Amino acid sequence: MVDAYVRGDKIEYLKRQGYGVTRLEKIDGHDRSRQKEGHKAAARRVKEGRYGDVVWGGGYLTTDEVEQALVLGEQNHSGYFERIPLPHLTWEKRRVHAFRIGAGNGSSDRPRPAVCFLGGVHGREWGSPDILIYFAVRLLRAYRDGHGFKLGRREVTAAQVRRLVETMDIVVLPQVNPDGRKFSMERSAMWRKNRRPAPRGHGTRSVGVDINRNFPFLWRFKRFFAAGTVDSSQRPGDYESYIGPREASEPETRNVIWLLDRFPNIRYMVDLHSYGETILHSWGSDENQSKDPAMNFRNRAYDGKRGRLFDDVYREYFPPQDQKAALDVARRMSAAIRLVRGRKYQVKPSVGLYPTAGATDDYSYSRHFVDPQKGRIIPLTVEWGRSHASTPFHPPYPEMRKVMREVSAGLLAVCLGARAGARNGG
Repeated sequence: MVDAYVRGDKIEYLKRQGYGVTRLEKIDGHDRSRQKEGHKAAARRVKEGRYGDVVWGGGYLTTDEVEQALVLGEQNHSGYFERIPLPHLTWEKRRVHAFRIGAGNGSSDRPRPAVCFLGGVHGREWGSPDILIYFAVRLLRAYRDGHGFKLGRREVTAAQVRRLVETMDIVVLPQVNPDGRKFSMERSAMWRKNRRPAPRGHGTRSVGVDINRNFPFLWRFKRFFAAGTVDSSQRPGDYESYIGPREASEPETRNVIWLLDRFPNIRYMVDLHSYGETILHSWGSDENQSKDPAMNFRNRAYDGKRGRLFDDVYREYFPPQDQKAALDVARRMSAAIRLVRGRKYQVKPSVGLYPTAGATDDYSYSRHFVDPQKGRIIPLTVEWGRSHASTPFHPPYPEMRKVMREVSAGLLAVCLGARAGARNGG
């Protein structure tokens, strides 16, 4: 049994093929209601002078408000908040900013550890930027005021807050794909891709590229994977998973790559997505194995064999020490999330969702195998939010506020884990 979002004609097709289909709901109505709620909440914030402030009662941040929140962070927390302009404008000419939380820069002979958090890769996943802004606000205000804070039953002490801000870098790109998010919030709620113009001779259905299929990791999926195993498409008209005309073709993709290069001390990366209440670790290309280092994504002898699950023809090499590091931080994150309101986020390999090519997590982890001069990054992908909800990609904001608190607790656990690992030589 699977849950799926399907058009009406596809439901009839499945029935003709003999499948039993139970229609749970028509999601468009809920989506349109959520859009209207967002417009009213944004207008109310502007009227009340709360523009760009995530700590209020209701409404997803608009794309402009996410950027405004970073301006406020720079104004209110100078000395330990750095707003970072990214080099590549989006297709709609937006300048995207990341930010770094950290007092000082550490010494050159002993660089401080860093973590990187990403959000908003997919346009329709409205809540990820809000989570990251909320996380930053709680941490920054606690440091400024010299106190700790609680997220449900998860407590962060003043001493922990001080150590995080003063001994590590927390690098955050809250809104990777603002064009797609704005289009989703204002026009088509289920829009996933960016807003790359359609190729010449194609209509509006061919607008956009899936940023999470555009990274330079096994991007030429037809060459690297067994046929029919990967959820990717070379057709611009594919609504979900068009990979783009070439690897790293998109400005949003290149901004993420630039950010990882800009901070070579990054050791953990968390990419926030929705939905499913899972924490995914490497790899996403195939199942893992830790016995044969030669069976890896760079070995062309295995081209055309990747992606088939539950066989031994190909499995991606995952060094035991990296597997331990990934599982340790993922379990730490899951435990912290559970303390907030009891939600159980399952830890499993990314391929457990489905095999992927060109994704942020596999790219960030693969970098040090391709170029040993680059630091090893342990990536996680978090799928926040419940599956059984009327609009799981953008739940009602009272529910989203609860998600913001629990995922923020998980992000803090990643930071504390990264700092402990650096202190112990990991």
